[in-house]
Amino acid sequence: MKQLTIIACMLSMIITASGSFAQNYKQPIPSIDAKGKITDAKGKYIGWVTSDGIIKDAAGIKIAHIDNAGNAIDAVTGKNLGKASKNGTYLYHVKSGANDSLMVSIPMNGICEVKDKNSKTVLLVHENYKLYGACAMHCLQLKNEHKDMKMK
Repeated sequence: MKQLTIIACMLSMIITASGSFAQNYKQPIPSIDAKGKITDAKGKYIGWVTSDGIIKDAAGIKIAHIDNAGNAIDAVTGKNLGKASKNGTYLYHVKSGANDSLMVSIPMNGICEVKDKNSKTVLLVHENYKLYGACAMHCLQLKNEHKDMKMK
């Protein structure tokens, strides 16, 4: 009986140890799921984006939209915030007047990585929202940080 207990204990330790190696200890990354729900790096729901390019905050208030030319337009001021290209790359304007961009990778298992100019992954976006994902995340981060979205 004692040997059976020792064997069961050892077996459970082996199973537990092998499961711990499969954990992802990377820094959490904001994401957009297949339904357009946007969550920050902590997993908190911050807004959503529709397939036609409307960006809303967590309260459901429209903060921006993408027009037919691919421009991100502020819902309040009507100002151009940046440009969402056909491949999903987002070129946005910063207060100094300079431009910066977020690049979107090709889908891998239905998920695209959005990377900044330093090739750091800043967002995981479902391929359904590849065109507007980087733009939506940029707008929502500005709003959540209470920064002025009137960039140009």
